[in-house]
Amino acid sequence: MCLQALSPIPYPEDTQHTFQQALNRLDSVLNPKRASYLVLRVEGSLVAITFVPYVAIVNDNTALLENRQLLLETLGEQHFSASIICKEMGEVVDARSWDERSGEGHSWNRDYDERADGCERDDETTSGVHDLGYKKNKCRLCDRRMKNNIDDAALSALKSLVEGGGCSVNVSTEILQLNFRANDLAPADVASRLPTDKPSFTFYRHASNHRLYFIFCAPDSANVKERMKHTMAIPGLINIIAKDNSVSVDQKLEIHDPEELDFEQKDERIGKFRSMYLRNEWAGTESQWAGMEAQQKILDAIR
Repeated sequence: MCLQALSPIPYPEDTQHTFQQALNRLDSVLNPKRASYLVLRVEGSLVAITFVPYVAIVNDNTALLENRQLLLETLGEQHFSASIICKEMGEVVDARSWDERSGEGHSWNRDYDERADGCERDDETTSGVHDLGYKKNKCRLCDRRMKNNIDDAALSALKSLVEGGGCSVNVSTEILQLNFRANDLAPADVASRLPTDKPSFTFYRHASNHRLYFIFCAPDSANVKERMKHTMAIPGLINIIAKDNSVSVDQKLEIHDPEELDFEQKDERIGKFRSMYLRNEWAGTESQWAGMEAQQKILDAIR
């Protein structure tokens, strides 16, 4: 087995960056079909990661797992605080996974799944490196797995957070595309910018209370496929894309006609809420909603 070193990836230069923003930089080097070793600096300590995806070549996965200890010895065990095994991208690139391991998340559990592979273990090497082995996330990270791509124009509008901006999922490409962006948009004028023939997402910074609203408008006239694709896109847009760009939504609204838009109500559960996600129901470190898995099966069947 011959290992090939890649160029190091530095932390963001911005001193105010979040850990998640730093982890996002790993997307360019991690391949969900290729086994690899990673060395990550976490809170000042080095962690050795053995990344063995489920769909990678079996022999490659086996070779890396069998040589985990040799890697530490070669690089110098004294430099590492822990060694872990990861099998999914989210277990490496999502900060919630690291919160679970550090015990800061709501889903921390030191017990390992008894049904897991023989490589799972939680012990300490003779040099003091804490071997966490493999532990499947309690946080399923469905929002990250179902995240849509977003085009440059829509992402630029989201980053700059103009007073108003809207986007929709292109059903054929599943890419979030910009519908409009506007400066100095009065609250009374927002409804007139919402499409009436297709579902849409709108971010709006209220001129008076300065709250950031996320508006999901799903007209009853839109077909089921369009509504379903937009419903499934919400967690990835709010939890991942928005938060990765330091955008935090204050209130989420669902309406089915632009005339229903009302910024005066304080109840966060405004509307019929076909999309159960917007009810703000959480479990562990992940947003979930009733029937989530059943909806995913329906979406897969449509595809």
